[in-house]
Amino acid sequence: MKRNLLAEWKEGVAALADQREGKVTRRTHEMAIPSPVEVSAEEIREMRPKMNVSRAVLAHRLRVNPRTLENWEHGTAKPNPQAAVRIKLVEQRPETFDYLAAP
Repeated sequence: MKRNLLAEWKEGVAALADQREGKVTRRTHEMAIPSPVEVSAEEIREMRPKMNVSRAVLAHRLRVNPRTLENWEHGTAKPNPQAAVRIKLVEQRPETFDYLAAP
């Protein structure tokens, strides 16, 4: 396969500009893969009384179906990684719960 020297040159110039602006990229910043976040059914059950909300409201703010939240609370299902991070975020920083209400 032939090299596209013009494209490589443009990429290099763009990378140089990014570096000068202080942009963090994978080339300039070493990243470690974070360990998966685990959330137990008990933690999820304890959230509602702490937040003083119904299951429907908590589910709406976490952007999940109320039935899904119920399954998490009963331990019959586990939150996906993105939902687990949201749950932990709200658990550790309750003020985040109000931000999740915004559209």
